[in-house]
Amino acid sequence: MWQIEQPTIFLPGTLCDERVWLPLWQNCNFAAGCRQYAPLQWANDLEQMLSLTFDRLNSAPEPVHLVGFSMGGYVAALAALQHRNIAKLTLVGYNPRGLDATEEKQRLAIIKSINSGGFKNFSDERLLQFITPQELEDTSAGDTIREMAADLGGATLKAHFTATTPRQDLTQKLAKAHFPIHFIAAEHDKVAPLLAIKECAKHISNAKVTAIHNTAHMMLLTTPNDCGNAIFS
Repeated sequence: MWQIEQPTIFLPGTLCDERVWLPLWQNCNFAAGCRQYAPLQWANDLEQMLSLTFDRLNSAPEPVHLVGFSMGGYVAALAALQHRNIAKLTLVGYNPRGLDATEEKQRLAIIKSINSGGFKNFSDERLLQFITPQELEDTSAGDTIREMAADLGGATLKAHFTATTPRQDLTQKLAKAHFPIHFIAAEHDKVAPLLAIKECAKHISNAKVTAIHNTAHMMLLTTPNDCGNAIFS
């Protein structure tokens, strides 16, 4: 059980809601008012995502530990660079280099499919982009991913993609940040590869990288204890 005394704001990833954080929160004892969540699944564009985050930052009584997962890492980084009330920035499964041309093309194709009514729930093949084959067999992570996707639907996925595509490279800006930055990356992450994040962190003097082994992008669901130890250490 982690004892959390510092105000901490959590941001979810693409097509995720608070369920992506629940396995971690269940092992946390937050002091009164210290846990805040920015519901990015409610936002229609990047401006609304930042507004939801700023609302929580502005209400915090002291500097905040801002924690973002995947897409939420991008939003958290943008918000932290614009706000004074940041004590620490933790970015889980997020590569600050942004999206390459291939990723942007894939996103545009998915948006086109959604527009034509082609949104479908996650197949096993699609899930293996986010979790390992062993995790697909042995954990409930796949069920949680499918449930979030079914509940949030194609409209949310489209909003998340359009809000964060293209995604600018924030490396140089983060290198000038006044607060410490902690990258948490999974060994088998296909979305935000560990080696790419390590290479990026070399250019940010106030950054460190923690690797979470034997897991992939949805590490918060598959290895919450390892992630919690990294986030709250």
